[in-house]
Amino acid sequence: MNYKEFLKKFREKQLKKRKPRDKDKPIAVWMQDDIYRDFKIGKSLTIILRTEGCYYAREGGCLMCSYLMDSSPEKITAENLINQFNYAIEKYKEKLKELKDFSVKIFTSGSFLDDREVSKEVRVYIIKKLSEFDNLKEVAIESRAEFIDEEKLKEIRKYLNVNVEIGVGIESFNEEIREKAINKGITNEQIIKAIELAEKYNIGIKAYLFIKPLFITEKEAIEDAIYSANKCIELGCSRISFCPATVHKGSLMEYFFNKNQYRPPFLWSIIEILKEVKENNPNALIMCDTSGVGSERGAHNIYGCRCNKIIKEKIEKFTLTQDLSVLNIDCECKKIWEAYIEAESKNIVPLGDERKL
Repeated sequence: MNYKEFLKKFREKQLKKRKPRDKDKPIAVWMQDDIYRDFKIGKSLTIILRTEGCYYAREGGCLMCSYLMDSSPEKITAENLINQFNYAIEKYKEKLKELKDFSVKIFTSGSFLDDREVSKEVRVYIIKKLSEFDNLKEVAIESRAEFIDEEKLKEIRKYLNVNVEIGVGIESFNEEIREKAINKGITNEQIIKAIELAEKYNIGIKAYLFIKPLFITEKEAIEDAIYSANKCIELGCSRISFCPATVHKGSLMEYFFNKNQYRPPFLWSIIEILKEVKENNPNALIMCDTSGVGSERGAHNIYGCRCNKIIKEKIEKFTLTQDLSVLNIDCECKKIWEAYIEAESKNIVPLGDERKL
């Protein structure tokens, strides 16, 4: 059995654990404070549609991802997806009307532009409905790079004259890391083509960059994240969204995590990355997801250290304000991070959890 076959079998085993859910309700919907492309702070409505899932994940997919587990094991029709969207809009419709402006994020845990996941009928329905809001400021969707084509961008621009942004899982601009440590299945050439095409239609590309894939050291993860962000900004991405690793259940990353052969990144590493990238690109919009931060399976410093919560709050504040000064923090546990990096540099393989070393 080769590597690709192993990953597919591994995924199929996990997918058997999925349970049917209400097909007419989204996975999640919520409102929160957010930062727009013009650096102003406002409200965003996030809707995560329950689809049949990312096609690439069903073939094995990315080594750290298990979002496919949120997808439906049953057939999802166009009517189901429209009902999910309507449910979310109806839930917040009155609040949206009261706002001066707002943004909407339509996610699927896969690709909004993949016809197998979201049909043209559904996309057009959603886009047309959103265009009816006079106070809509921005729309964000997500897609793998290979589905960003001329026809779909024309489709978007036919109805939406507001800021539009497509989140793309670039993960790393090092092709060897992206393929061997993430198994992303896309090339730099495909990414560059998607960025250039989106620019033609005045549509932004939000670059999702993954902090600390499998098989690389903490220091290598820091260097790769900084290099990848600088490269994406140079190519014209509208914003950088760092995604520190969180160990998902049912992922290959969890397999190595359970064997103590992987540790999520230190928060000190994230702070170093954010500072370096923002200092070098003061006019760029730099964000960082804090899902799982501070937990055992997410980015963290030493367990039980009070700085975990403090740093999480500071990262969230930085994302909203873009103010680098909020990231100024120190703690005794920073010495452990420095020692960990030094120890890894003398090791053949990356180290696992420091509590188990």
